[in-house]
Amino acid sequence: MTRTNGKRARLGCRRRGFTLTELLVVISIIALMVSITLPTLTRAQRDGESVHCLANEHQLMLAWLQYAVDCDDALCNPDSYQTALRRYTQMDEVFVCKGVQDERVTNSYGISSVMGGDARDGIASDEKLHSVSHPSQRMVLVDVESASQTCFWPLLWNRTQWKWRPWSWPPSSSLQGMTARHSNGCNMSFADGHGQYRHWKDGRTVKLIKGRIADSDKASGDNRDLEYMVKILAH
Repeated sequence: MTRTNGKRARLGCRRRGFTLTELLVVISIIALMVSITLPTLTRAQRDGESVHCLANEHQLMLAWLQYAVDCDDALCNPDSYQTALRRYTQMDEVFVCKGVQDERVTNSYGISSVMGGDARDGIASDEKLHSVSHPSQRMVLVDVESASQTCFWPLLWNRTQWKWRPWSWPPSSSLQGMTARHSNGCNMSFADGHGQYRHWKDGRTVKLIKGRIADSDKASGDNRDLEYMVKILAH
């Protein structure tokens, strides 16, 4: 009797494994937790890319200002700004936004055409740093699509009002390179050296940038983003 009871006791102490139902429940809970946290992690990654991009712009703006100091107050030409500022930067990576995944890209920023470039739509170009009026309100550097030109000007004056400039070729350089890669917005920096993030407030702006609206006129009327870009580029 004692031996039998002892055998039963030993058998009762054995640890049993998970049943299939219990295992499926655990897997379901883990999958649910991942689905909840993944958007937060993705958002944090994108926020980190935006912060890194703004840091790049800060370094480039310091180089842009130093160039003017060393060149008798002259502003570098937007078309060749990368060559002009390279001697003031520590790494080539500063010219590329973290949000750009293509390793072949060597530049993802643009400079306003009227900052050392050509006059556009009746707006004269500033050739000297000291001639820039209200520098805290005049945009210089901006986050752009990688395939676009570095001379940035997304506006068009049609004799009565401002509107978005129609798409140019290639299609990836629509609106002269305007981008929405940072949570439907972009980073921009101003002539006084400060930078900021701009979230596009009109849904038509994002659709136009992404090619969902083919007619730029339809996205121009009463567009707060257009009004803002006119303010910081053309005034």
